[in-house]
Amino acid sequence: MQRRQVILAGAAAASAFAIGRGARADTPTIRIANLDIGPFAPVAYVSKLADKYGIKVQITGFRTGLQSAQAVSGGAADIGVGGVEAAVTTIAGGTPATIIAGCTNGGLGWMARKDSGIKTVTDLKGKKFGVIRGLHELVMKAEFAKFGLTSSQDPGSDVQVFYINAPPAVPVALRNGDIDAGSAPEPFPTIAEQQGYAVRMPPPYDTPLLNLPRALFASHDFLTRYPDAASRFVTAYVAAMKTFRDEPKVAEDFALNDALKGAMTAHDWELTLPNQGWDVALSVPTVQSYIDLENKYGMIRKSMKAQDITDLSMLEKAKATVGW
Repeated sequence: MQRRQVILAGAAAASAFAIGRGARADTPTIRIANLDIGPFAPVAYVSKLADKYGIKVQITGFRTGLQSAQAVSGGAADIGVGGVEAAVTTIAGGTPATIIAGCTNGGLGWMARKDSGIKTVTDLKGKKFGVIRGLHELVMKAEFAKFGLTSSQDPGSDVQVFYINAPPAVPVALRNGDIDAGSAPEPFPTIAEQQGYAVRMPPPYDTPLLNLPRALFASHDFLTRYPDAASRFVTAYVAAMKTFRDEPKVAEDFALNDALKGAMTAHDWELTLPNQGWDVALSVPTVQSYIDLENKYGMIRKSMKAQDITDLSMLEKAKATVGW
C-alpha cells in the first residue's frame, strides 16, 4: 500500500499561535485517513489551514474508501473519508463512528463502447457492464432497478456484470471489447470519449443516491475525548472546501503539485471539473437512502436509522463561521 503523510508537528511557534486562538495545550494530532484522488483533495488542504484553526493534523493517503474505513476501524485514524456507502458499511460492521460532513459530489460517469449502440440505461439489456465494487456497484444496482433491469455476474440476466478492480482498467476493458459499457470516476470517462472509442451515457444521478455526495466520518472515541478539536477540524475543512469552490487556481495548484503530485495532469484536472462539485452538503434523508439501498442489495445486513449515525451540527456551525 502506497501511503503519503503530511505531518504538522507541534512546533513551539505553531503551538503558541493555536493556544492564542483558544486551543488547549493538549490539542491532539488529528489522524485523517484520506484518499489520494481528486474529490478528496480539499481534505488534504486542511494541512494548509491547520495553524489558523488551532489544530494539528496528520494526513495519510490511501487508495480506496475501504482502506480508509479500515484505518478508522482499527484505531489508526480518527477521521476517515469515502463514499457515504463506505461510511455506512463501516458503522454497520460494528465500528463506533459518526458521519459528520459531506465531501464533494458528482465525479462519476457511465460510458459505452462507441459501436455498441448503447445510449441509455435501457439499451444495456443483453450487454456486459463493468463496475468497481463499492459506490459504483451501489449506483449501478439502483439505476438498473429504476429501469427494471436484472443483473448478475453469470449470463442469463438482463445485464451481465463484470467486477473490475481499478478505475483505469474500466476504459481498457471497454476499448478491448471485454465489456460493452461501464462506470468509472473522472477523468476516465471523459478521456475515453475524447479518444474516440466511447460515448457518454446520461449521468447516474437520478436515484435516491442523488449526485453522490461523499462523506467524512469520525470515531466516537475521538469525538468524545476531543470535541473542541473535532469542531475546529470541521471548521478548517469547510474553509478548505470553500477555497476549492471559490479559488480554482489555488485548488488546481495544490491538487496537482501537492495532494495528487504525479498522479494527475493539468489536462486531466481540467477534464474532471465539469463533473465535480465542491460542496460539503449532506442530509440525514440522503444517508438513510444509502442505508436502505445497501440493505436491499445485501451490502450490509443491519437496519439502522440515519439520525443515529449522523451528526451535522459541527458542519452547520462551521458553515456559519466561514461564511459558506
